[in-house]
Amino acid sequence: MKRALLLLIFLVPALTAAHAQSRVYEKDLSGTWKLVFDLDEKDADSSLERIAMKAANGLLDEIDIRFVFMKDHRLEVVTRAFDDDEEDVDYSEWRVNDRGELILGNTDKADFEDAVWLREGDRLIPYEYDDGRRKKKQAIYLVRIR
Repeated sequence: MKRALLLLIFLVPALTAAHAQSRVYEKDLSGTWKLVFDLDEKDADSSLERIAMKAANGLLDEIDIRFVFMKDHRLEVVTRAFDDDEEDVDYSEWRVNDRGELILGNTDKADFEDAVWLREGDRLIPYEYDDGRRKKKQAIYLVRIR
C-alpha cells in the first residue's frame, strides 16, 4: 500500500507536467508545420450549431495551410484550397521571446498579433493574454510535418 501511495505521489506531478505547455526553442522550429483546425462538435449548444460546425469542418478539411520556419526568422505561409494546384504564399517573420513564447508576425491575410504559441507535446498551441494571464485559444494548433 505504501509503495502504491509513493508511486502515486511521484507519478501525478510527472503526468501533469507532461500535458502542460512548455517553452519553444528556436532550434525546434525549423521545418514545415501544418495548421490543424479542431472544431469539436460536442462544444455546440444546439442542433443548429452542430450542423454549422459539421459544415465548417467539411470546408476546413479542404484547406491546407503550412508554416515554413526558416533559420533567418523568416516565415513562409503557404495556403492551398480545394485541391487547387495553385498555392498562395505570404511572408512574415517569427521570433521567440525571453519567456519561450513563439510570436508570429502578421501577413496580408492573417493577423497573429494577439497570440503567443507554446509547445504541448509535439504541437504548437496558440494562447492569448487576458488580464495578464495566458488563456488557451481553442480549435487550432500547429503540428510538424517535415
